[in-house]
Amino acid sequence: MRFKYLRYLAFALGGLSTVVASGALYLKVSFDGPRLAAELTHFAKQRYQRTLRFEGPPQLAMFPRLELRLPGATLSGRNGDGEFLGVEHAAVGVRLMPLLAGRVVVDRIDADGLRLALWRGKDGKLNAADLFAAPPADTPVDFDVDRLGIVRGALNWIDDTSGRHFALSDIALDTDRLARQADGKLKLLARLTQIAPATDVRLELAGSYDIDAGADHRARKLHLTASGALAGRPDVDVELDVAELVLGADAPPQLNDLDLQISGRSGDGGRIELRASAPELVLASGGAQAASAEASLRLDDNGQTRQLKLRLTGLHGQGSGLAAKALATEVDWNTAAGRLTGKLDTPARWQNDTRTLDLPTLAGKLNFAPRRAGTPVKIAVQAGGRLDFGRDSAAGKLDLRADDSRIQGSWSLSRLASPSLGFDLDVDRLDLDRYLGDGAGRKPKADDGAAPLDLSALTGADLDGVLRIASLKAGGLRLERLRLPLSLHGGKLVSAGHSLGLYGGTLDGALSLAVDGKSLSYRGYLQNANLAPLLHDASGRETFAGSLNFFVDVSTAGATPDALRRGIDGLARLRIRNAVLRGIDATAALKDWRLPLQSRQPARRPARNAETTALGELAASFQIADGVARSTDLQSRSPTLGVNGSAEIDLPTRRLDALTRLTLLTLPAGPDGALLAGLRGVAVPIRVKATPEATEWRLEPGAAVPAATRPAAPPPAPKKPVAKPPRPAPKPVPKPVAIPAPVPAETAE
Repeated sequence: MRFKYLRYLAFALGGLSTVVASGALYLKVSFDGPRLAAELTHFAKQRYQRTLRFEGPPQLAMFPRLELRLPGATLSGRNGDGEFLGVEHAAVGVRLMPLLAGRVVVDRIDADGLRLALWRGKDGKLNAADLFAAPPADTPVDFDVDRLGIVRGALNWIDDTSGRHFALSDIALDTDRLARQADGKLKLLARLTQIAPATDVRLELAGSYDIDAGADHRARKLHLTASGALAGRPDVDVELDVAELVLGADAPPQLNDLDLQISGRSGDGGRIELRASAPELVLASGGAQAASAEASLRLDDNGQTRQLKLRLTGLHGQGSGLAAKALATEVDWNTAAGRLTGKLDTPARWQNDTRTLDLPTLAGKLNFAPRRAGTPVKIAVQAGGRLDFGRDSAAGKLDLRADDSRIQGSWSLSRLASPSLGFDLDVDRLDLDRYLGDGAGRKPKADDGAAPLDLSALTGADLDGVLRIASLKAGGLRLERLRLPLSLHGGKLVSAGHSLGLYGGTLDGALSLAVDGKSLSYRGYLQNANLAPLLHDASGRETFAGSLNFFVDVSTAGATPDALRRGIDGLARLRIRNAVLRGIDATAALKDWRLPLQSRQPARRPARNAETTALGELAASFQIADGVARSTDLQSRSPTLGVNGSAEIDLPTRRLDALTRLTLLTLPAGPDGALLAGLRGVAVPIRVKATPEATEWRLEPGAAVPAATRPAAPPPAPKKPVAKPPRPAPKPVPKPVAIPAPVPAETAE
């Protein structure tokens, strides 16, 4: 009995095979490629007002499967406007049995060299909108595709509403089954290019999908990678993971468990990493919506780590853009000067039509911890700004308060891709010594001068601005009315025309610093500064008093602070009116040195804080080479004393070696006058040795003081030239005294 049913089944299958073979033979014999091409061309013209052209007639193949093979073809835009779609050749597989019943069931599509041009006009309409309309219900075509394969594809996208233009090339797409109800996996490879900002990346997308015409379509475990030049930056790597993408018929697209990571190189060769995540992101027509989203930016360069963390809450569409109820920012930013940490909060608004981001009220507190010894500072921040991506610029205002200091002003960025910062800031008072620990009382470490200079913060940056400070303390000095214009371009920092008040005087100067060569030049003129308090605050010692005029024009280069100091070359001139030398009383010293003078023996005299000597007007000019300043025209004159000679100052060690001739012009009244009568008009050789810690005067009767020479002509004279000293009076013949007089300077030479 069993074999009887098997015979029936064999007869049925044999009959079915005969029918299929007959149908296939009929299709092969009756297929008319030119007629099909004409009908398809007519259909495209009548239904879509588009022109369809074939480079040859379609062909029907029976092996290895039944498929329609299309030659090169193009489909124009609506009303014949340009090329919308093109293909070099394609194959469309169809199923035989439905075809015999008058229906076309497509089960496989392969396309080689597929080209597609998509364009959205300023009215927001897409040039392919008419093709996306559902076909009539009686259309005898069903899609139940076992595989969709595209190789060497290309897509060009132009969006006139946003000004974006990008292209996908080398497209390779491979999918599993596609039908009204189907699930499978897909893989996409492509190259993305864009002119502005410059982009050229390789894309790879993989994931699975679930198609259900009666419910939501879903894609799961989507993983997208991109590598190459992105937004003007080379060697960028991007990874995007989406746990689930839901496409509902009556609901906007929804992404669940989104995670984005972007990494690349910063401008100075460091690494930069951006991360973003959201539990749920809805792409509504009015804009993206999310209850919360997080992002972080990490920058590693020069051994320093800088990080920003952002948290958005209440993200929703607003008009033509987006708004967030709160944007919370956590800052952890390391710099050469110290570490900046804190939190800032603000609402945020994004305008899609103008491509602007508004941060209207950025408020919070920051903490700054100096890298070297110094006092940490807490900064209260009130700021706001706008980033205009359409114009590639940004601008805003800020108000910072730290202890008793307040900084107010504005800032701007003329470029976002490669930032160029502009600023205009006013500060009421600022104590840098308090925060950086660089006051006059700080003793430098032994290796401070040997450490390489770190100027990395100035590389790759552009800035122009003006900083004004009403009262500033820096390096132990007190400055007032500082106006500091700054310009940084191409690794060169320039401050031309800066000015400040300094201890009753004024300083005007110009600075130039080349970052790459670590070279520095400075030219400045200080007028009428009160010298005693200036020296006290700078060094802790008041070795001189008087009114100081000082001109300097120097340059140097070096990789360390020591090298900079030892490489100083240039010139300087000084004049001190009403000069008073502290630490020695010249008259008392001559009295004590009477016996050494008789025997022509050297003698020493340490500094004595209670003693002073009035020098009148002191003037000198210096030639500076390799960090050593030398003067041969040191001179001063007062009613009682005359001094001339030479001096040498080692700038790196701040050591002074001066050999002078001290001449007593008038005798003091009283008994001292009688004791010193033999020294009147006699040049006494005195050497001065000074270090930052102590000063010593030495009597050197046999020393030969170099004759004064005229220095090389300096650059244009300062505003108030140094006055020439008065011509010395003729030397009177010394009267005989009880002790032998020393040899006059003319004889000694």
